[in-house]
Amino acid sequence: MNTSKAFLHSKLKALVVLLFVISACLLFSVNHTLAAADTRTETESESGSGQKLADEESDLVRIMNLNLRYILNTWWPSEKDYVYAAATSLQSDQQLTEERSLAIRNSAEAFADWKNEEILPILYLSREQAENGIRPVSHAIYCIGLALYYDYYDEEIVGVSKEDAEAMCIKLIDSVVEEHRSNHPDDQEDRYWGDSWQSPLWAENIALGAWLLRDQMAPEIYEKVERMVLDEADTLTYDFEIPYYMDEDGTIVYPGDTKGEELAWRTKILALACFMFPDSEKVSDWSDRLERMLIASTAMPDDVNSGRVVDGLIVGDVLSGSNVNEDGTVVNHDRVHIDYMATILEEMGDTVTVFKIADAPVPEAAVFNLDKIYDGLIYVDLGKFDEKLSGRNFYLRDEKGQPTGETKMPGDNDWGKPGYAIYYLLDVMADTLGLDEDVEEAYKGYVWEELHFEKMREQIYSETDGEITGQFFQPGENYFVSGELFMMHNLAEAYVLKYAV
Repeated sequence: MNTSKAFLHSKLKALVVLLFVISACLLFSVNHTLAAADTRTETESESGSGQKLADEESDLVRIMNLNLRYILNTWWPSEKDYVYAAATSLQSDQQLTEERSLAIRNSAEAFADWKNEEILPILYLSREQAENGIRPVSHAIYCIGLALYYDYYDEEIVGVSKEDAEAMCIKLIDSVVEEHRSNHPDDQEDRYWGDSWQSPLWAENIALGAWLLRDQMAPEIYEKVERMVLDEADTLTYDFEIPYYMDEDGTIVYPGDTKGEELAWRTKILALACFMFPDSEKVSDWSDRLERMLIASTAMPDDVNSGRVVDGLIVGDVLSGSNVNEDGTVVNHDRVHIDYMATILEEMGDTVTVFKIADAPVPEAAVFNLDKIYDGLIYVDLGKFDEKLSGRNFYLRDEKGQPTGETKMPGDNDWGKPGYAIYYLLDVMADTLGLDEDVEEAYKGYVWEELHFEKMREQIYSETDGEITGQFFQPGENYFVSGELFMMHNLAEAYVLKYAV
């Protein structure tokens, strides 16, 4: 080989080596980039939407435990006087007799010293006046039961051990079901609660908590719960006429008073009965009644003659009237009322929650027209009810049309300052149940959900007398005797819908 050929050969060899090195470097670079991209994707998944969801759950759990701290440390021993005094439901021109005052004080003392009592006295004056005495207790049972069942109860935040919280919950269950008429069939019926306009709501809250904790309580207590559920479910199925705000012709039957929320809160005891007694010969009757009442709860005037089929039922054949206006609004307390639009959604959502806890398919009837009511909160122009509110909506936007998280309604809200927990729940329902399918992206449920969560966070972290007590309302802000516990109920429901597996 001559010198020139040798030189050329060496150059080619060097070029090949160089190309090999370059290719290897490029390959390493590409693989490194892809690996980095994979790592970044995993990190973004962890620190992005996935982490955000985890943070939101953590925040919600902390807020719920703060309110449980209030329920178990303040409402239970300290505010019992208010709870029991309110149970008298006296008119403003009436006075408590000395005998009744003594009964209230004695009940309060027994309530505080709960470990030494077999049954806690739950005071009320009649079945129709039982709401203020029983409803707060029923919400407490629901909230404590779900917290223990789904294991988000935090002893360090609440300041009460899980064992004590469970014992307190069971004590409440035993005490309140003991006062139900089904457990005293041979006694004077008016002495005990049950078969009233709101008793199915209380019974469901109590029974759901009991159902979740049934393995932890004495069989005789759970048997009393079962008798209560059977009594309320049978009464609705066989001895109850479905009421309507408007009849088939559009004539108002109950001026200023939709029956939508009353029907919605009655339905859930029927759903629970089906799961508590799956082998009962009455299941088909309960289930059919449940479907019809769910549809009636949110029926609109145009539905009365509708041929739409829901869960095998023709809507028009089921209905004898309507309870919700065509625009999604409802009238209650003699006004177009945002709280009752919210309550209908919340109570229907509670039935959905029962199905989810039971790991059963949710019937279409349970979400019937809920999308239209949610749309109403976002799009209805309040100017149709009050010219001064023209261009404004129930869910308020700023001057640029951006969601604010604040709420508005025509006229005054007679319940006082809004509790944002219920609106947060509605937004969770919209997002998880697809109620916002026809809503613009800028106003989807998840957008309002974040805003209402922040409003709720502000409420729970507000200081009362210099400390964070876990209350949603400051003294005098809200007039509903069950306000605090009802807000907590909404959050427990939202947790099940959004996070429970």
